[in-house]
Amino acid sequence: MDATIIMIHCSKLNKTFGARTERMKDGDWWRTWAFPISERIAKAEGYDQTPIRGNLYYTEEYPGCPYCGSKGFVHCNRCHKLTCWNGESRMICPWCSNNMDNIVTATEEFELTGGSV
Repeated sequence: MDATIIMIHCSKLNKTFGARTERMKDGDWWRTWAFPISERIAKAEGYDQTPIRGNLYYTEEYPGCPYCGSKGFVHCNRCHKLTCWNGESRMICPWCSNNMDNIVTATEEFELTGGSV
């Protein structure tokens, strides 16, 4: 089993958190756990270095964002970082200020590198 940590930004409280992900036998990635972490510590731990490609779902045990509770996220097509998603059809990326008109969700295949802290 492959496992890694990816970074996600809570747009509601403007904080980052780590999400542990595991690649299952079907090749998809599943978020299993989430925890608060600073960008500085995440970078020092190398959480921005592991590539992930495919779908990214969550397990029943996944608690969601430790700040707002959201289990959904969006993937910015400019900076390729992840942000909590509350179902809006448009939003501004808190990482790079990109106007995200094309929301990419967990049910669509994508590629990222650990969250690109």
